[in-house]
Amino acid sequence: MRHVFEFENFRFDPAVPSLTHGSNLVELSPKALGVLAVLITNAGQVVRKDDLLSLVWPHTVVEEGNLAVHVFSLRQALAKHGGGGCHIQTVSKLGYRLIAPLRPVLQMGAVPPNDPGALFRVAQHYLHQNTTSGCRRATEIYQRCIDDDPDNVEARAGLGDSLLMRFICGDVGREQGVGAALRILTEASRIKPDCSHVHLSLSRLHCVWDFHWQNATDEIQYGLELATDNVTKRVAEAWEGVCLARWGNLDRGLRQLRQASLALPLSPHVWFFLAEAHHLARDFSGTAAVTTEALQVHPNCWYLHMPAARALTMMGEYTEALRHLRLAKLLCPKPDFDLVAASAYVHAVAGGRDHAVRLLTRVVERPGGRHASSISVAMVQAALGDKDRALDNLEAACGAHEWYIPTLKRDCCLDTLRTGSRFRNVLSRVGM
Repeated sequence: MRHVFEFENFRFDPAVPSLTHGSNLVELSPKALGVLAVLITNAGQVVRKDDLLSLVWPHTVVEEGNLAVHVFSLRQALAKHGGGGCHIQTVSKLGYRLIAPLRPVLQMGAVPPNDPGALFRVAQHYLHQNTTSGCRRATEIYQRCIDDDPDNVEARAGLGDSLLMRFICGDVGREQGVGAALRILTEASRIKPDCSHVHLSLSRLHCVWDFHWQNATDEIQYGLELATDNVTKRVAEAWEGVCLARWGNLDRGLRQLRQASLALPLSPHVWFFLAEAHHLARDFSGTAAVTTEALQVHPNCWYLHMPAARALTMMGEYTEALRHLRLAKLLCPKPDFDLVAASAYVHAVAGGRDHAVRLLTRVVERPGGRHASSISVAMVQAALGDKDRALDNLEAACGAHEWYIPTLKRDCCLDTLRTGSRFRNVLSRVGM
């Protein structure tokens, strides 16, 4: 199943991409379809002109007039087929907004063949999107692989990873996420004790849930020793590099992640963690260089814009940092409140205290649903000088077993908190 979008008698399929009116294909250039895709993804919201240029013409310098030409062709086509109504509104001096009422609908897509390898790669694709919807879809496909072959331990490892990611994203609770993942991985270990993928998934579980760093290290070593092909070995080395960098062995972690980025250039996760390692090493120009290269390979990967924004903030380039966060927000298919918190952090560091406080209020005083992570909130509060509340949130992050916990010892965003005993107690609580 995949989402397509309907408005009036139009249907837009982002997977192709294509626009149809009834049974007729609406002739549009690829760039006009790209503009429409961004407007539809952010329906009802103003999309700035410079952000549209960055997304539809990545890594290319184009004049604003090019955008106006494609918006004009879109309007002409929509008016011709839709009876002359207005669908795209110009917001003076800002950008454009799709104002037509939008209906997302599910449509049956191409079903992968009953080939475990093909299904496994499709599931990995969804998992690497780092979104709630992507992780849910990955869970469904991994489960399908297991239903077809109960002894498929690689699929069981993937299912464990997808459930763990859904717990990290706040999509499922502790028992549905961590508890279920542990049961699945334990059973996979019983079926095939020498499966590298299972040991690597167990190491991730230890990192996120119980903070047993030695157990995580042991599982990584098992995964490396049992890897039977070069790709699995490179994935294992990349994950070991992530852990080494987060635990403080930055030289070795960076070295392994650099090698992994050369061996696995199509993995956005590897690029993200290489950028994170440079950040933890306080090599902000290195972080910026890595994210620039990564976005050339993966121009539509929303979460690669986050380390770029953080590096630019540390380098004092606040306007450019906020631009990257806007692009991440436009590319992310669902609201991500850590992006709002990240914008609040940039404003706090740049001296825009009032704006930072307003943004922070949006992510900590929501009546229900997802909030920003406690660590993201703590970073903003630390930048605003509210040390007590920042430490309260770090303690809450430990209780919630947040994914970013292993970076607390090194992340420069928390430097103002390091001298106090409460911060040392936080590190002690998680065995660091």
